[in-house]
Amino acid sequence: MQPTQCNDVADRGHLNFLSINLLFSETETRDRRLDAIAQFVSDVPVDVILLQEVAGGVLVGTANSAFDLQGKLRDRGHGYDLQTAFETGLPGLLAVANAVLTRCEIDFKMVKRLPKASELEFKGHDIKLPRNAMMTRLNIPEFGKFNVYNTHLCAKCGADEQNAQLEALLTFVDEAEAFYPQINPVVVGGDFNIDRFRVDPFAEGIFYNKIINAGFADAYAEGRPLESLCSNTAIADEHCTVGVSTLDAGDSARRIDYIFVKEITNIIESRVVFNDLVDDSQPGVSDHAGVFVSIALP
Repeated sequence: MQPTQCNDVADRGHLNFLSINLLFSETETRDRRLDAIAQFVSDVPVDVILLQEVAGGVLVGTANSAFDLQGKLRDRGHGYDLQTAFETGLPGLLAVANAVLTRCEIDFKMVKRLPKASELEFKGHDIKLPRNAMMTRLNIPEFGKFNVYNTHLCAKCGADEQNAQLEALLTFVDEAEAFYPQINPVVVGGDFNIDRFRVDPFAEGIFYNKIINAGFADAYAEGRPLESLCSNTAIADEHCTVGVSTLDAGDSARRIDYIFVKEITNIIESRVVFNDLVDDSQPGVSDHAGVFVSIALP
């Protein structure tokens, strides 16, 4: 097994990122789906993997599905450090988490609990679920520290609740960067459940714009006409991240998974991966497609 390291980053001058929601509930196919992700990650190679809906507990048959993915990468000869931040569920039975796997050494992590939001209804009662954001500080050979944030914002929540979570996320990033400054780009990625074209039951474009107005660039949209990226909910295209998988066939086409970058220098490459309904040469690994970007270092 190779030790956890990313010394080759200094030679190529960029970091490769993948963000993917693992779909915690699809337990029967999880092993096969993780195999497909591990093969993609090791072939590229991906330096930093941002995971949402990591699952653990008796009901899903694993202690930590991110740990399972780490093992599959180890079997392929690749060492990855892992940090997990569980956010909701019943410990021991079923819990869901965000996680980061990285080839680069992890200095430390910080976790911020986001305001709870109503996402489930049971017998007329709103069930408020917790969410979190995790900052992972990486050591990049010859480039120093690199701060990466991973999150999964609420789904099927109200506009006020979504705004509260987004405000808490952006405040967390600002405060963490003030305490732990560095000269490299700042990356915030994950499943934001924000589609800039969706207006029902409320307009979500204002939340996307709030991230951009905070100084971030949408890495995937760099060099592409923004108004043409997954603009038709009825017809999925190569830019959408939901409605493009056999595991959510028939769902409205949307782009809700992002990698945002502050102090951006250049995006070497970006693509949506694992969108098997759009590109049948790719495997389907979740009800979400993944977002892959290569970010140049200064």
